[in-house]
Amino acid sequence: MLAIVAPLGVFATVSVQRAWRGQLANVERQNVATVRAISVSIDNLIDRTTSALDVLGELHALDDPELPAFESLAARILPYQPTWSAILLTDRDGRVLDGVPDRDDGGATARSVNWARAAAAARRTTMSDMFTLSSGEPHVMVAVPVVRKGQVSLILGARVRTRAISETLRQQQAPPGGAVAIIGGDYRMIARTGPEEGVIGTLANQGLIDSSQHQREGSFKTVSRDGQPTYAAFSRSAATGLIVAIGLPAEQVDGPIRRILLQLASGWIVVLALGGGLGALLGGVIVRALSSASQAATAIARGDAASPPPSRIAELDALAYALRKAGETLEARNRERNEASRLKDEFLMTISHELRTPLTAICGWARMMSAGQMREEQRPRAIDAIERNANALQQLVDDLLDVSRVVTGKLRLDIQPLSLNGVVLSAIEAIRPAADAKSIQMVVVPDPLGAPMSADAGRLQQVVWNLLSNAVKFTPAGGRIEVACRLSGETVQLTVRDSGIGIEPDFLPHVFDRFRQGVSGTTRAHGGLGLGLAIVRHLVELHGGTVTGENNIPPPGATFQVTLPARAAVAFSIGPESRATSAAPETLPTSAAG
Repeated sequence: MLAIVAPLGVFATVSVQRAWRGQLANVERQNVATVRAISVSIDNLIDRTTSALDVLGELHALDDPELPAFESLAARILPYQPTWSAILLTDRDGRVLDGVPDRDDGGATARSVNWARAAAAARRTTMSDMFTLSSGEPHVMVAVPVVRKGQVSLILGARVRTRAISETLRQQQAPPGGAVAIIGGDYRMIARTGPEEGVIGTLANQGLIDSSQHQREGSFKTVSRDGQPTYAAFSRSAATGLIVAIGLPAEQVDGPIRRILLQLASGWIVVLALGGGLGALLGGVIVRALSSASQAATAIARGDAASPPPSRIAELDALAYALRKAGETLEARNRERNEASRLKDEFLMTISHELRTPLTAICGWARMMSAGQMREEQRPRAIDAIERNANALQQLVDDLLDVSRVVTGKLRLDIQPLSLNGVVLSAIEAIRPAADAKSIQMVVVPDPLGAPMSADAGRLQQVVWNLLSNAVKFTPAGGRIEVACRLSGETVQLTVRDSGIGIEPDFLPHVFDRFRQGVSGTTRAHGGLGLGLAIVRHLVELHGGTVTGENNIPPPGATFQVTLPARAAVAFSIGPESRATSAAPETLPTSAAG
């Protein structure tokens, strides 16, 4: 969780810091734009002042100064300029020639600031530094040179109250919480938007002085008079030289960002704590589930049953499910292994019994014949018994060899054209003596069409013989066996139905398994190795067919049905030898697909 949350916190912090820097740059641009706009407003105020002075300077009364005419004109102009307290006329050396309404007070103060000489030397409109009259009211002088014949002859000055400049500042749209000030050429404050007491006439901030000496406008961070960090900007007027400065408290700019960072840090800590708790909880769930899975895997490795509990995590639940299935599969395999071991033991016991019975008869008769203990009339009976038991042994060995060939894939089929009716009749003739001995009625329903097919005649007859032999074995005396052949579409069906004891329902799914018998042991009523139906299934499947077994409804008896493909009558062999030496594909009329 720390690895996930920490990069997110770093990314968020870096993003906020970048936003902070962008915000600061935006504030600086806005401050510079604000002071530039206010500077233009102040220039407009000065322009209105100089416009009236320019008009007055163009009058003929100042060609050869007629002081009474000047006083009359100035007295008429002054009431229309509420920001002016007086209009003065001086020579180029600064001596006051006349003034309206106050000549002496204004002249004495004006001479001390030398504003007239500055305007004469510059030959353009100038503004003096701030000065204070005897009344204590601060003023500035706006001076306009009067030019005659290309020479500055007189200087017109308007004594402007600084509070008029302050009123102009307050009319501007300064940022909320910010302060705007006008600073003269001597870096003393002339006007400001806030309280002026104790501030007007004092030196400006040192940072402003240092910055304005090298550039016309700019921004910087400084500390205000009351010790608060402040973002400041300034702009110097090209016309008057006045500096318009603005100060914005740093808290007003940094506060929201700082609060965002604090909230971000708090949220990050909360998320980290919650994530850590969730991670610990989830980690505990994962560890417990993995421990259960590990214990289950260890149990499975020992061969024991394992059943890990389900988990709320999908992947771990899938792992637990897989381990449970593996345990169930292992348990099933163990049961199959144990069952196979039991079947092997039973098979060895059965085959020992099945081999010993005929061998006992053969050895007994042979010993009697070799020892001369047999009467002549017993000899045919002995030969018949030896031959019958030898055939039984041969059948047992043949069945075992067939099963071995099936398991190793070496059973060979010699496919030839034949008729299923003929194969069935041959098998019935072979089994009929055993059926007659038990008075079992054999009923044959041959295929009326007698359609030819392709199969291994010997193996197919073995299939029919095994089914009939099985039916005769389990059908009581006086029973009935029905054999039917019929063509159904593209398949040929052989059905063997008997009226015997049927098949146990529990054993029915295993009736075609090798070495499986309904009743095992040496005391069973019916002999055999349990290989006949297994051989039937393998032989039928090798021919591409299927075989099924079921109990009759209504009972008694069972029915076995063999379904074979009705192939065209072709002659070829299937087996390792035939695959190695088979003819080219073009010699075969049909393919062996399937």
